Amino acid sequence: MNPRRTIVSGNRKPYGRCLAVAAVLAALIALGTGLTASQAIDPFYLKLFQDGEASFLAQDYTKAVKDLEVAVFGLSADRTKAAKACIYLSLSHNALKNMDLSRLFLSRAIMLLGKEGPGSLGLDIAALNGYERLIEDFRITPGAPEEQTGVAWEKTVAEPPVEKIRPPVDPTRIRELESRLKTSPDDSAIRYELGSLYFGQRAFKKLVGIMEGLLKKHPEEIDATFHLARARFFQREFRKAIDGFHKVISPASENQITKDMVLRSTIYLTLCLNALGQKDSRDSYLDYLDRNVPLAELKRLIAEEGLERDWGLLKAQSN
Repeated sequence: MNPRRTIVSGNRKPYGRCLAVAAVLAALIALGTGLTASQAIDPFYLKLFQDGEASFLAQDYTKAVKDLEVAVFGLSADRTKAAKACIYLSLSHNALKNMDLSRLFLSRAIMLLGKEGPGSLGLDIAALNGYERLIEDFRITPGAPEEQTGVAWEKTVAEPPVEKIRPPVDPTRIRELESRLKTSPDDSAIRYELGSLYFGQRAFKKLVGIMEGLLKKHPEEIDATFHLARARFFQREFRKAIDGFHKVISPASENQITKDMVLRSTIYLTLCLNALGQKDSRDSYLDYLDRNVPLAELKRLIAEEGLERDWGLLKAQSN
């Protein structure tokens, strides 16, 4: 599954959904009554917010919803936490296929953000990416009166460029290579071509399997290490991805790597570090890229990897 897509389908029983929406509306009305830090947050609600945030980041969306829907009542004194809670709730409900609630919390988050936009919230890159995707999927125009009760909102960053349309992957060729691999499991050429097609198909789990199988036989294959790390990135396994990219650009690999692979690995490392909140290390890589890579070349590499949106969000966080 493409990690940048957001689940946007699903049904619930109408009666239960109406009750849930009504309850949440009441919570949101209460939340909107005060957005200044005039009073401290009750430790009870703060703990629920922290637990809910941790559950969301661990992709335990059911628990995240349980904690954050209570926490949201007590966060009116801290606008940042209130907006983050609404974004986490929108993304969690979306993952659980509760579309009405997802849209409701998304609209409320936009109202809370006002002109500042999401860049100042300290969200990880996956949450920021999901937030932008939901705005697209629900066709919400930030600042539109019908969506936000007349509250204007200006994005802090221009929209990332639309990704180029990639040529479709030939499923016949994939089936052919999968069949050949069964009879020739040690054929590296088959694995590399099949892995490339899986990447084009955004079938990252299959790509991981193909590259792990190759590395078991040939652990010295840096190309396979690069492709595996890249798949790990799109699966949001950032620490495993970082380990792989560090191997690619380590001095021990210098006879197998090209400048192109070094630059692509550096781009991915920068994104991984940003996702993990390691800002100092991230900024070191950004500085390296700014000093050593012409902007046109950097944009080309980012576009070829399909990372325009991720990079745009990173730049928004780093400015």
